[in-house]
Amino acid sequence: ALIEYTQQLCEQEGVAVEPGVLPLVVRAGGGSVRDTLSILDQLIAGSEGARVTAERAAGLLGFTSVELLDEVVTALAAGDAAAAFHATDRVVQPGQDPRRFVEDLLERLRDLIVISATSVDGAAAVFRGVPEAQLQRMFEQTRGFARGELSRIADTVSGALDRMTGATSPRLH
Repeated sequence: ALIEYTQQLCEQEGVAVEPGVLPLVVRAGGGSVRDTLSILDQLIAGSEGARVTAERAAGLLGFTSVELLDEVVTALAAGDAAAAFHATDRVVQPGQDPRRFVEDLLERLRDLIVISATSVDGAAAVFRGVPEAQLQRMFEQTRGFARGELSRIADTVSGALDRMTGATSPRLH
C-alpha cells in the first residue's frame, strides 16, 4: 500500500521515479509512513531534475547496488571464491558499510528463495514495484543453485551478520 501511495504522490508532483526506487524508499522508511515520505522528499531534493534513478537512490540510501548483488550471487552459484572476494572488496574500498552489504545480500538470498519456490509471475505479486527484468534475472539466478543450497547459504550469511554486531572489524567477517 505504501508503494502505491508514494507512486501516486510522485505522479501528482510530476516526479519520475525509475522502477525499483519506491521499494527502496519504503524499505528505508521501515514501514513508517512519515519516515518514508521524508526519505522520498530527500531523494527528490538530491536528484537532478524531476527524475529519481534507482542507482542514485541506492547510493544515497546506502543500499548495495543491484549489479553488485548480482555479481556476488553469480559468484556464489559458480563457486567462484575469487569473484566473490573481488565483489566484496568493491564494497569496502569506497567505504560502504560492510554490515549494510551483508544485510542486503541476506535480503537478496531471501528473495531468491521465494522466487525459487514460485515463478516470475508469482514473484511479481510478492515483490510489487520490482522491475520485471530484475525478477527475471533473479529467477535465472536461482537455477544456478541446487535444491536447499540457497537456504544453507542464507543461514551462513545470517550467522556472519550476527557475528558482525559490535565487531571492531566487520570486514573480517
